[in-house]
Amino acid sequence: MIQLKTKIEQIYIEPEKRILVTSDIHGCLSYFKNILKKASFSDDDILFIVGDIIEKGPENLAALRYVMELYKRGNVVALIGNVDAYRIKLIQNLNEENANEFFNYIVSLKEWIGTSFYQELAAECGYTLESPNDVLAAKSDVLSHFEEEFRFIAELPTVVETQNFVFVHGGLRKKNVWENADKSVLELTKYDAFAEKTPFIFDKYVIAGHWPVTLYSTSIQQFNPVINKDKRIISLDGGCGIKKDGQLNLLIIPDINSSVDSISHISYDELPLITALDDQEASKDSVSISWADRKIRTIKKGEEFSLVEHISSGRQIQIPNTHLKSESECYDYSDYMLAVQKGDFLSLLSEHSNGCIVKKNGVVGWYNGAYN
Repeated sequence: MIQLKTKIEQIYIEPEKRILVTSDIHGCLSYFKNILKKASFSDDDILFIVGDIIEKGPENLAALRYVMELYKRGNVVALIGNVDAYRIKLIQNLNEENANEFFNYIVSLKEWIGTSFYQELAAECGYTLESPNDVLAAKSDVLSHFEEEFRFIAELPTVVETQNFVFVHGGLRKKNVWENADKSVLELTKYDAFAEKTPFIFDKYVIAGHWPVTLYSTSIQQFNPVINKDKRIISLDGGCGIKKDGQLNLLIIPDINSSVDSISHISYDELPLITALDDQEASKDSVSISWADRKIRTIKKGEEFSLVEHISSGRQIQIPNTHLKSESECYDYSDYMLAVQKGDFLSLLSEHSNGCIVKKNGVVGWYNGAYN
Protein backbone atom coordinates (compact mmCIF):
# COMPACT_ATOMS: atom_id res chain seq x y z
CA MET A 1 0.00 0.00 0.00
CA ILE A 2 1.25 3.46 -0.94
CA GLN A 3 1.94 5.64 2.09
CA LEU A 4 1.45 9.39 2.06
CA LYS A 5 4.26 11.11 3.92
CA THR A 6 5.04 14.79 4.29
CA LYS A 7 8.03 15.72 2.15
CA ILE A 8 9.73 19.11 2.40
CA GLU A 9 12.25 19.92 -0.28
CA GLN A 10 14.65 22.80 -0.74
CA ILE A 11 15.72 23.77 -4.24
CA TYR A 12 17.95 26.48 -5.64
CA ILE A 13 16.70 28.49 -8.61
CA GLU A 14 19.23 30.25 -10.79
CA PRO A 15 18.89 34.05 -11.06
CA GLU A 16 17.47 35.48 -14.29
CA LYS A 17 15.22 32.44 -14.80
CA ARG A 18 11.51 33.16 -15.14
CA ILE A 19 9.26 31.36 -12.64
CA LEU A 20 5.69 30.41 -13.56
CA VAL A 21 3.29 29.22 -10.87
CA THR A 22 -0.17 27.69 -11.19
CA SER A 23 -2.37 25.56 -8.97
CA ASP A 24 -5.70 23.75 -8.80
CA ILE A 25 -5.89 22.50 -12.38
CA HIS A 26 -8.60 20.05 -11.26
CA GLY A 27 -8.58 17.98 -14.43
CA CYS A 28 -9.13 20.98 -16.76
CA LEU A 29 -6.45 19.98 -19.24
CA SER A 30 -7.41 22.47 -21.96
CA TYR A 31 -7.17 25.31 -19.42
CA PHE A 32 -3.72 24.14 -18.39
CA LYS A 33 -2.40 23.73 -21.93
CA ASN A 34 -3.80 27.07 -23.04
CA ILE A 35 -2.44 29.05 -20.12
CA LEU A 36 1.04 27.59 -20.72
CA LYS A 37 0.71 28.57 -24.37
CA LYS A 38 -0.47 32.05 -23.36
CA ALA A 39 2.64 32.41 -21.15
CA SER A 40 4.96 31.04 -23.88
CA PHE A 41 6.26 28.44 -21.44
CA SER A 42 9.65 27.10 -22.52
CA ASP A 43 12.62 25.09 -21.27
CA ASP A 44 14.15 28.35 -20.05
CA ASP A 45 11.41 28.71 -17.42
CA ILE A 46 10.72 27.00 -14.10
CA LEU A 47 7.10 25.88 -13.71
CA PHE A 48 5.54 25.19 -10.31
CA ILE A 49 2.23 23.30 -10.14
CA VAL A 50 1.00 23.80 -6.59
CA GLY A 51 -1.31 20.80 -6.16
CA ASP A 52 -4.80 19.53 -7.01
CA ILE A 53 -4.00 18.25 -10.46
CA ILE A 54 -7.04 15.96 -10.64
CA GLU A 55 -10.80 15.76 -10.01
CA LYS A 56 -13.77 18.04 -10.72
CA GLY A 57 -12.72 18.58 -14.33
CA PRO A 58 -13.46 16.79 -17.63
CA GLU A 59 -10.01 15.21 -18.25
CA ASN A 60 -8.58 14.12 -14.93
CA LEU A 61 -6.43 11.17 -15.99
CA ALA A 62 -5.20 12.98 -19.10
CA ALA A 63 -4.29 16.04 -17.02
CA LEU A 64 -2.31 13.89 -14.59
CA ARG A 65 -0.43 12.15 -17.39
CA TYR A 66 0.31 15.45 -19.08
CA VAL A 67 1.84 16.77 -15.85
CA MET A 68 3.86 13.56 -15.57
CA GLU A 69 5.25 14.13 -19.07
CA LEU A 70 6.09 17.76 -18.33
CA TYR A 71 7.79 16.65 -15.12
CA LYS A 72 10.34 14.68 -17.16
CA ARG A 73 11.61 17.92 -18.73
CA GLY A 74 13.44 18.77 -15.52
CA ASN A 75 12.14 22.32 -15.20
CA VAL A 76 8.75 21.43 -13.71
CA VAL A 77 8.12 21.17 -9.97
CA ALA A 78 4.77 19.64 -9.01
CA LEU A 79 3.42 19.48 -5.45
CA ILE A 80 0.68 17.32 -3.97
CA GLY A 81 -2.74 18.79 -3.22
CA ASN A 82 -5.39 17.64 -0.79
CA VAL A 83 -7.62 16.26 -3.56
CA ASP A 84 -4.68 14.37 -5.09
CA ALA A 85 -3.78 12.86 -1.72
CA TYR A 86 -7.34 12.13 -0.69
CA ARG A 87 -8.15 10.25 -3.92
CA ILE A 88 -5.28 7.84 -3.30
CA LYS A 89 -6.46 7.36 0.26
CA LEU A 90 -10.09 6.80 -0.78
CA ILE A 91 -9.27 4.30 -3.50
CA GLN A 92 -6.83 2.30 -1.36
CA ASN A 93 -9.30 2.19 1.55
CA LEU A 94 -12.30 1.29 -0.61
CA ASN A 95 -14.24 -1.62 0.94
CA GLU A 96 -17.74 -3.03 1.31
CA GLU A 97 -18.59 -0.64 4.15
CA ASN A 98 -17.82 2.59 2.28
CA ALA A 99 -18.47 1.49 -1.33
CA ASN A 100 -22.02 2.87 -1.33
CA GLU A 101 -20.86 6.31 -0.13
CA PHE A 102 -18.03 6.36 -2.67
CA PHE A 103 -20.40 5.34 -5.47
CA ASN A 104 -22.82 8.14 -4.54
CA TYR A 105 -19.94 10.60 -4.70
CA ILE A 106 -19.00 9.36 -8.17
CA VAL A 107 -22.62 9.74 -9.29
CA SER A 108 -22.74 13.31 -7.97
CA LEU A 109 -19.54 14.18 -9.86
CA LYS A 110 -20.92 12.60 -13.02
CA GLU A 111 -24.09 14.69 -12.74
CA TRP A 112 -22.05 17.84 -12.08
CA ILE A 113 -19.04 17.43 -14.37
CA GLY A 114 -19.82 14.37 -16.49
CA THR A 115 -16.97 12.26 -15.13
CA SER A 116 -14.70 11.57 -12.16
CA PHE A 117 -11.12 10.46 -11.67
CA TYR A 118 -12.08 6.96 -10.51
CA GLN A 119 -14.59 6.56 -13.32
CA GLU A 120 -11.86 7.34 -15.86
CA LEU A 121 -9.47 4.88 -14.20
CA ALA A 122 -12.11 2.15 -14.16
CA ALA A 123 -13.09 2.80 -17.78
CA GLU A 124 -9.50 2.31 -18.98
CA CYS A 125 -9.54 -1.02 -17.15
CA GLY A 126 -12.76 -2.01 -18.92
CA TYR A 127 -15.26 -1.33 -16.12
CA THR A 128 -18.57 0.54 -16.19
CA LEU A 129 -19.57 1.90 -12.79
CA GLU A 130 -23.30 1.41 -12.37
CA SER A 131 -23.39 0.22 -8.75
CA PRO A 132 -21.29 0.07 -5.57
CA ASN A 133 -20.41 -3.51 -6.52
CA ASP A 134 -18.92 -2.26 -9.80
CA VAL A 135 -16.80 0.24 -7.85
CA LEU A 136 -15.45 -2.57 -5.65
CA ALA A 137 -14.90 -4.93 -8.58
CA ALA A 138 -12.69 -2.39 -10.36
CA LYS A 139 -10.47 -1.60 -7.37
CA SER A 140 -7.85 -4.32 -7.75
CA ASP A 141 -7.27 -3.70 -11.46
CA VAL A 142 -7.23 0.07 -10.94
CA LEU A 143 -4.56 -0.15 -8.24
CA SER A 144 -2.31 -2.42 -10.30
CA HIS A 145 -2.85 -0.76 -13.69
CA PHE A 146 -2.25 2.78 -12.38
CA GLU A 147 0.55 2.07 -9.92
CA GLU A 148 2.87 4.46 -11.78
CA GLU A 149 0.34 7.31 -11.63
CA PHE A 150 -0.45 6.70 -7.96
CA ARG A 151 3.21 6.60 -7.00
CA PHE A 152 3.88 9.78 -8.93
CA ILE A 153 1.24 11.59 -6.87
CA ALA A 154 2.34 10.04 -3.56
CA GLU A 155 5.99 10.97 -4.10
CA LEU A 156 5.31 14.62 -4.88
CA PRO A 157 6.67 17.05 -2.28
CA THR A 158 4.27 18.67 0.18
CA VAL A 159 6.32 21.84 0.64
CA VAL A 160 9.06 23.31 -1.54
CA GLU A 161 11.32 26.09 -0.27
CA THR A 162 13.43 28.29 -2.55
CA GLN A 163 15.64 31.29 -1.84
CA ASN A 164 12.76 33.76 -1.57
CA PHE A 165 9.52 31.80 -1.98
CA VAL A 166 7.84 28.82 -0.34
CA PHE A 167 5.27 26.70 -2.16
CA VAL A 168 2.54 24.63 -0.48
CA HIS A 169 -0.95 23.70 -1.59
CA GLY A 170 -2.91 24.49 1.58
CA GLY A 171 -0.67 26.39 3.97
CA LEU A 172 2.04 26.15 6.61
CA ARG A 173 0.95 25.22 10.13
CA LYS A 174 4.16 26.57 11.67
CA LYS A 175 6.17 29.64 10.72
CA ASN A 176 9.48 27.85 10.25
CA VAL A 177 9.23 25.76 7.08
CA TRP A 178 11.06 22.72 8.42
CA GLU A 179 9.05 22.61 11.63
CA ASN A 180 6.10 21.55 9.47
CA ALA A 181 7.73 18.16 8.87
CA ASP A 182 5.72 16.60 11.69
CA LYS A 183 2.42 17.67 10.15
CA SER A 184 0.46 15.27 7.97
CA VAL A 185 0.08 15.69 4.21
CA LEU A 186 -3.59 16.55 4.60
CA GLU A 187 -2.87 19.15 7.31
CA LEU A 188 -0.55 21.00 4.93
CA THR A 189 -2.61 20.55 1.77
CA LYS A 190 -6.00 21.40 3.29
CA TYR A 191 -5.78 24.66 5.21
CA ASP A 192 -9.02 26.52 4.59
CA ALA A 193 -8.73 30.34 4.49
CA PHE A 194 -4.99 30.09 5.18
CA ALA A 195 -4.30 33.78 4.50
CA GLU A 196 -6.95 34.80 7.04
CA LYS A 197 -6.46 32.19 9.73
CA THR A 198 -2.69 31.87 10.03
CA PRO A 199 -1.28 33.95 12.90
CA PHE A 200 2.18 34.16 11.31
CA ILE A 201 4.04 36.77 9.30
CA PHE A 202 6.31 34.64 7.16
CA ASP A 203 9.96 35.39 6.40
CA LYS A 204 9.51 34.39 2.75
CA TYR A 205 6.40 34.78 0.61
CA VAL A 206 4.30 31.62 0.83
CA ILE A 207 2.48 30.80 -2.41
CA ALA A 208 -0.58 28.62 -1.81
CA GLY A 209 -3.61 27.29 -3.67
CA HIS A 210 -6.55 25.28 -2.33
CA TRP A 211 -8.81 28.12 -1.12
CA PRO A 212 -10.51 29.92 -4.03
CA VAL A 213 -9.46 33.55 -3.76
CA THR A 214 -13.01 34.79 -4.28
CA LEU A 215 -13.83 33.50 -0.79
CA TYR A 216 -11.58 36.18 0.70
CA SER A 217 -13.92 38.98 -0.43
CA THR A 218 -17.34 39.87 0.95
CA SER A 219 -18.06 42.77 -1.41
CA ILE A 220 -17.17 41.54 -4.91
CA GLN A 221 -16.50 38.24 -6.65
CA GLN A 222 -12.97 38.35 -7.98
CA PHE A 223 -10.80 35.44 -9.11
CA ASN A 224 -7.35 36.99 -9.57
CA PRO A 225 -4.41 36.07 -7.28
CA VAL A 226 -4.40 37.91 -3.95
CA ILE A 227 -1.16 39.20 -2.44
CA ASN A 228 -1.27 39.68 1.33
CA LYS A 229 1.75 41.84 2.06
CA ASP A 230 1.07 41.92 5.80
CA LYS A 231 1.46 38.15 6.22
CA ARG A 232 3.56 37.60 3.07
CA ILE A 233 1.15 35.16 1.42
CA ILE A 234 0.12 34.89 -2.23
CA SER A 235 -3.19 33.06 -2.76
CA LEU A 236 -3.48 31.61 -6.24
CA ASP A 237 -6.59 29.42 -6.67
CA GLY A 238 -8.87 30.99 -9.29
CA GLY A 239 -11.65 28.45 -8.84
CA CYS A 240 -10.84 26.46 -11.98
CA GLY A 241 -13.11 23.41 -12.17
CA ILE A 242 -14.80 24.37 -8.92
CA LYS A 243 -16.81 27.40 -9.99
CA LYS A 244 -18.52 28.02 -13.31
CA ASP A 245 -17.14 31.58 -13.33
CA GLY A 246 -13.69 30.49 -12.19
CA GLN A 247 -10.39 30.64 -14.06
CA LEU A 248 -6.94 29.09 -14.05
CA ASN A 249 -4.36 31.57 -12.76
CA LEU A 250 -0.65 31.65 -13.50
CA LEU A 251 1.81 33.84 -11.61
CA ILE A 252 4.76 35.23 -13.52
CA ILE A 253 7.79 35.92 -11.33
CA PRO A 254 10.50 37.54 -13.49
CA ASP A 255 13.39 36.30 -11.32
CA ILE A 256 13.92 34.47 -8.04
CA ASN A 257 15.16 37.75 -6.55
CA SER A 258 12.24 39.82 -7.86
CA SER A 259 10.25 42.00 -5.50
CA VAL A 260 6.62 41.08 -4.97
CA ASP A 261 5.58 44.27 -6.79
CA SER A 262 7.14 42.95 -10.02
CA ILE A 263 5.01 39.78 -9.97
CA SER A 264 2.25 39.70 -12.58
CA HIS A 265 -0.31 37.10 -13.59
CA ILE A 266 -2.36 35.86 -16.50
CA SER A 267 -5.54 33.80 -16.41
CA TYR A 268 -7.56 31.56 -18.70
CA ASP A 269 -11.18 30.48 -18.92
CA GLU A 270 -13.43 29.29 -21.73
CA LEU A 271 -16.44 31.55 -21.23
CA PRO A 272 -17.98 33.12 -24.36
CA LEU A 273 -17.04 36.74 -25.03
CA ILE A 274 -19.27 39.73 -25.73
CA THR A 275 -18.32 43.31 -26.63
CA ALA A 276 -19.77 46.14 -24.55
CA LEU A 277 -21.43 48.93 -26.55
CA ASP A 278 -22.01 51.27 -23.61
CA ASP A 279 -20.11 52.76 -20.69
CA GLN A 280 -21.11 51.84 -17.15
CA GLU A 281 -19.91 53.11 -13.78
CA ALA A 282 -19.03 50.75 -10.94
CA SER A 283 -21.40 50.54 -8.00
CA LYS A 284 -20.06 51.91 -4.75
CA ASP A 285 -21.69 49.42 -2.40
CA SER A 286 -22.14 45.72 -3.09
CA VAL A 287 -22.22 42.34 -1.42
CA SER A 288 -20.67 39.03 -2.47
CA ILE A 289 -22.27 35.78 -1.33
CA SER A 290 -20.21 32.60 -1.47
CA TRP A 291 -20.86 28.97 -0.56
CA ALA A 292 -19.06 29.52 2.75
CA ASP A 293 -21.66 32.14 3.75
CA ARG A 294 -24.73 31.51 1.60
CA LYS A 295 -27.58 31.50 4.13
CA ILE A 296 -30.49 33.71 3.05
CA ARG A 297 -34.12 34.41 3.90
CA THR A 298 -36.48 34.64 0.94
CA ILE A 299 -38.73 37.66 1.42
CA LYS A 300 -40.65 37.70 -1.87
CA LYS A 301 -40.42 35.19 -4.72
CA GLY A 302 -40.85 36.59 -8.24
CA GLU A 303 -40.96 35.03 -11.70
CA GLU A 304 -37.34 35.88 -12.58
CA PHE A 305 -35.94 37.54 -9.45
CA SER A 306 -36.58 37.16 -5.75
CA LEU A 307 -36.04 39.60 -2.91
CA VAL A 308 -33.86 37.94 -0.26
CA GLU A 309 -32.01 38.90 2.89
CA HIS A 310 -28.43 37.73 3.23
CA ILE A 311 -28.38 36.54 6.83
CA SER A 312 -24.81 37.42 7.90
CA SER A 313 -24.67 40.88 6.27
CA GLY A 314 -28.31 41.79 6.76
CA ARG A 315 -28.42 43.07 3.17
CA GLN A 316 -31.62 42.81 1.14
CA ILE A 317 -30.98 42.21 -2.54
CA GLN A 318 -32.76 41.09 -5.68
CA ILE A 319 -31.29 37.80 -6.87
CA PRO A 320 -32.04 35.80 -10.04
CA ASN A 321 -34.03 32.67 -9.27
CA THR A 322 -31.40 30.72 -11.18
CA HIS A 323 -29.02 31.54 -8.32
CA LEU A 324 -31.32 30.19 -5.61
CA LYS A 325 -30.42 26.80 -4.20
CA SER A 326 -33.46 26.86 -1.91
CA GLU A 327 -35.48 29.44 0.01
CA SER A 328 -32.73 29.50 2.63
CA GLU A 329 -29.56 29.14 0.51
CA CYS A 330 -28.19 30.57 -2.72
CA TYR A 331 -25.32 29.89 -5.06
CA ASP A 332 -22.40 32.34 -5.43
CA TYR A 333 -23.77 35.76 -6.27
CA SER A 334 -22.87 39.45 -6.21
CA ASP A 335 -24.99 42.53 -6.96
CA TYR A 336 -21.86 44.47 -7.96
CA MET A 337 -22.14 46.68 -11.06
CA LEU A 338 -18.92 46.46 -13.07
CA ALA A 339 -17.03 49.47 -14.38
CA VAL A 340 -17.28 49.03 -18.16
CA GLN A 341 -16.15 51.09 -21.12
CA LYS A 342 -17.49 50.82 -24.63
CA GLY A 343 -15.42 48.26 -26.54
CA ASP A 344 -14.52 46.17 -23.48
CA PHE A 345 -14.50 42.41 -23.94
CA LEU A 346 -16.60 40.71 -21.26
CA SER A 347 -16.93 37.02 -20.45
CA LEU A 348 -20.62 36.14 -20.45
CA LEU A 349 -22.00 34.09 -17.57
CA SER A 350 -25.77 34.54 -17.83
CA GLU A 351 -28.35 36.76 -19.52
CA HIS A 352 -31.36 38.29 -17.79
CA SER A 353 -34.18 40.68 -18.65
CA ASN A 354 -32.40 43.65 -17.06
CA GLY A 355 -28.82 42.88 -18.16
CA CYS A 356 -26.27 40.14 -17.86
CA ILE A 357 -23.76 38.78 -15.38
CA VAL A 358 -20.26 38.96 -16.82
CA LYS A 359 -16.61 38.78 -15.84
CA LYS A 360 -14.05 41.45 -16.67
CA ASN A 361 -10.38 41.11 -15.75
CA GLY A 362 -11.21 38.42 -13.19
CA VAL A 363 -14.06 40.36 -11.53
CA VAL A 364 -17.69 39.20 -11.79
CA GLY A 365 -20.61 41.60 -11.82
CA TRP A 366 -23.57 43.03 -13.69
CA TYR A 367 -23.50 44.84 -17.02
CA ASN A 368 -26.78 46.50 -18.04
CA GLY A 369 -25.75 48.08 -21.35
CA ALA A 370 -26.03 46.89 -24.93
CA TYR A 371 -23.57 44.39 -26.35
CA ASN A 372 -22.86 42.15 -29.31
